[in-house]
Amino acid sequence: MAKRGAPPHFDMGEIDLIFGDKNLTVKYPNRTQDIYDVATTGGSVLILQKGNETIRVVHNLLAYLKHTTAAGLSTYGPGKDAPDSFKTGMMGNMAEDLIMWKCNSWGGSGTCKFTDKNMTEEAPKKEIAVVQDGETDGCNDYGDCHSCISAQQEGVRCGWCLGGTLSYRGVGKTPYKCGGFKAGQPYNFTCPADFRTTDCKGYSCDW
Repeated sequence: MAKRGAPPHFDMGEIDLIFGDKNLTVKYPNRTQDIYDVATTGGSVLILQKGNETIRVVHNLLAYLKHTTAAGLSTYGPGKDAPDSFKTGMMGNMAEDLIMWKCNSWGGSGTCKFTDKNMTEEAPKKEIAVVQDGETDGCNDYGDCHSCISAQQEGVRCGWCLGGTLSYRGVGKTPYKCGGFKAGQPYNFTCPADFRTTDCKGYSCDW
């Protein structure tokens, strides 16, 4: 998602747009998805249909870059006309705006790759950290936020340290970002930034 100014809502993370012959599947960072019938009236407007809901989306090519092509999509939502252009949608706070990227065929092999990072800094693959009394934290195995917070292991839930790494009692700082905890018990680690247990929205600055 992209927005100029202060939008009423802004979801962080990668959104996948998968176009079929007659439909569009939209996959969101929280692992939910919507499937729309898709058509065009010609020009730069897509018409998305799901049940009784109709969404009109304007799309404009933004740039041909060295390795990628960028396109902008903008909509005012169900039952409304699309903005005049992506720029019009970006100028106000009533539209939802997306920027879609595609690898150029002439970009050269290996120079353009898209992977679903889901806002993560991947933890190094090392041995599981010893936390205390000889017990290990199985949540350390998860290297991205979404797989981490959706995991449960024998009454233990996992949470993600956004913008930092975990420090365990008796062990100290580790390279791990995903740690386990039990309901009603204090965490046996600290996260210097933002510990997430329900969603992965947010961001951290690498100064």
